[in-house]
Amino acid sequence: MKSIASGMCLMISVVAAPAFSAPGISFSGYGDADVWGNFTGNYYANSELDLGMALSFSEKLSAHVYATVWSANGEHPGGIPARYAPPDERWLSVLFDGFDITYATKFGTFTAGDLVYQYGKFNYYFYKRLSMITTESFTRGLKYSIGNEMATQELLLGIADKNGSTSDVQGVTNIAMGKAHSVGFYYGMKNDAILDFSAGTDAYAGVEYLGSFGEALSVKADAGFMNLAGDKRSNVVLLLFEPVLTLGRFTTAFTGYVMIDNDTLINSASLLRLGDEMFFYLEPGYTFNDYVGCGLPIEYHAADMANENDNAVWVVPAIYIYPFEKIRWRIWGQVVRYMADSQKNDYGIGSEIIVTF
Repeated sequence: MKSIASGMCLMISVVAAPAFSAPGISFSGYGDADVWGNFTGNYYANSELDLGMALSFSEKLSAHVYATVWSANGEHPGGIPARYAPPDERWLSVLFDGFDITYATKFGTFTAGDLVYQYGKFNYYFYKRLSMITTESFTRGLKYSIGNEMATQELLLGIADKNGSTSDVQGVTNIAMGKAHSVGFYYGMKNDAILDFSAGTDAYAGVEYLGSFGEALSVKADAGFMNLAGDKRSNVVLLLFEPVLTLGRFTTAFTGYVMIDNDTLINSASLLRLGDEMFFYLEPGYTFNDYVGCGLPIEYHAADMANENDNAVWVVPAIYIYPFEKIRWRIWGQVVRYMADSQKNDYGIGSEIIVTF
């Protein structure tokens, strides 16, 4: 009897083991740290670390946990790159960013929990963590997506982290036109349940085109529209154009951005956390080998298009070092020449390390 019982226990343990086995675990992340000075005795150190952990319970069911370390959460807020966090505040706390569970079926994929999205991201180095169709947005709710290689559709419904009474509804439609071209459409609104539509609802819509023309030219173009709540509702149009030309070891990257609005009280800083309502950036570059390259960004910035005195020209020569595929070290200098004669030139020199995994 003991042998029979032992055999049955062994059979049960073998059958049940897959159901109770530990989930597969994988990690991903983005780390960015810089240090720089402005030649007036002031030094700054900015940091950002985004961590993600994926737990795979089966081929269909998984969970994801996120955490962030970010200079913007410090006592004197900063940001990557070259913002104004002081070096003695670089010892930052790890903050919970959210978690979700995802279940894939033949009828589509369902995700519940903390849903993070941002559309219209910049390729431009100074705003590479920011976006112009929507800012990085955090919503706790439910997302459903379905599609194939040609088209995908996504719908999201939840509660935004804006306050205690705002819901978030948004959708994404992506269409692939062969392997070289795609178009994405983004649309949604955030509604404050306590206020009426005029005073409590922000709506947005946007489109992004991605295309490549052989190996020489790639193009990213975005357009966004916002209809913002207020006593007098405001309309904002945002345009972004970012082509990259590659000819052998030579590259040329360009960014053109402009914000058009009917309300001078609105600016990119408050709306999108950008420092400019308009800017143009051109960076010719040369790659010496697989490990070293250089670039010469030449830029024109208009922080407030209604005030020409804050317009400035930037020249930011940079050396790029690539010790490994997912590691980049950027060493840069900067000269800022303001259009207003009353303002003196600004200078800077710094270092930035980026690691992705």
